[in-house]
Amino acid sequence: MESIDFKTVLEWLGAIIVSIGGASAILIALAKWFGERFANKLLEKDKAKYQETLEGLKSKYQTELEIKKTDLEKSKTLFLRYSEHQFTLYNELWKSLCDLRNIGEELWEKAELKELKDFSKQLKLTKLTVEKSALLIEDQHYKDLIQILENFGKFEFGKLTLIQLRNRQAHELAQYGVSNNEIDRVINQNRATKQQFALMVTALGTTFKNQIKGE
Repeated sequence: MESIDFKTVLEWLGAIIVSIGGASAILIALAKWFGERFANKLLEKDKAKYQETLEGLKSKYQTELEIKKTDLEKSKTLFLRYSEHQFTLYNELWKSLCDLRNIGEELWEKAELKELKDFSKQLKLTKLTVEKSALLIEDQHYKDLIQILENFGKFEFGKLTLIQLRNRQAHELAQYGVSNNEIDRVINQNRATKQQFALMVTALGTTFKNQIKGE
């Protein structure tokens, strides 16, 4: 057998090391390539998943937004319709109250049966207007109107009493124990009722304006 010198052994060892080192490098390179490819696939998969989730959320919120917009438009339409009807009703109420106030002034100036009949007719019409408007006017306004009409109903009764007293003869009044002081008392009471009505109507007019303006 031929003898193997030390130099030859070193060359073989060198070749083996190089061979082993090259294979390791190849394995490392392959592992890196497969790793990067696998990572990219996972990234693309997660990206697609998140994109799908995002699109789902976007579609959901878009649908909810459209529903909200539709509901808002409905509410807006109803509000405008309600406001329009309210505007008409408050105008009608105010006109009726003004008519009642004016006829009340005429009755105050001239306490006669004709004026009393006109006043009673207008009072009835105003009450009817208020009752028909109860559904769309504000609750507090309705209560104020009822109170005003009740107070002016006392004016109607007071004027009727005054007319009846004035149409009686002096001896009839004396027979029933009615003096001139009693007639003056009825007149003063009617004046106070009329003044109170005027103040309440003026205050309610301001409230009506604010309601129409939306304040």
